Amino acid sequence: MKTTATTLAGIVSAASLFATLAVASPVAPVESRQLIAMNPELLNPVLRGGFTAQCDFYQVTSHGEAYGHLQAMCNPDPGNPATEVASTLDLSLCLGNYNNNLAWGYMGGAFTSCMGCTSRMFATQYLDCDCGTVDLNDGIYVTDTGAVACYDNVGTADPVPYRG
Repeated sequence: MKTTATTLAGIVSAASLFATLAVASPVAPVESRQLIAMNPELLNPVLRGGFTAQCDFYQVTSHGEAYGHLQAMCNPDPGNPATEVASTLDLSLCLGNYNNNLAWGYMGGAFTSCMGCTSRMFATQYLDCDCGTVDLNDGIYVTDTGAVACYDNVGTADPVPYRG
């Protein structure tokens, strides 16, 4: 039985292969079409959400090198404080600016054209930008290891020392 990480690595590799083959020829080879037919998520990755249920603290950086990154303190096992994880996810991998409308989009690159993005003061799951507003809880989820993620993009994570 394959592990989730092995399956995910295979899908990502397959997606890379398909993208390379699709650029190389106007018609994808039979193998690529079969791969996509067997794994439709390669073309339309699944959008999941609900990260706020497992995260005590989260914010979107509004300036500097990390502009547009979600920083979060989450726990994949809320009953066990020793499993808390700090992670950071580049939201450009999750959101796009589509005709001046901020929306979910795999590898959307929103922060090359959306400016002035800030989290709301008392409802920080909402991201307000000059190109629109999005509820991050609709598409960000927490992985089994505690990192925030969108689609198949997983943020960088560091365990938090247990202070118990």
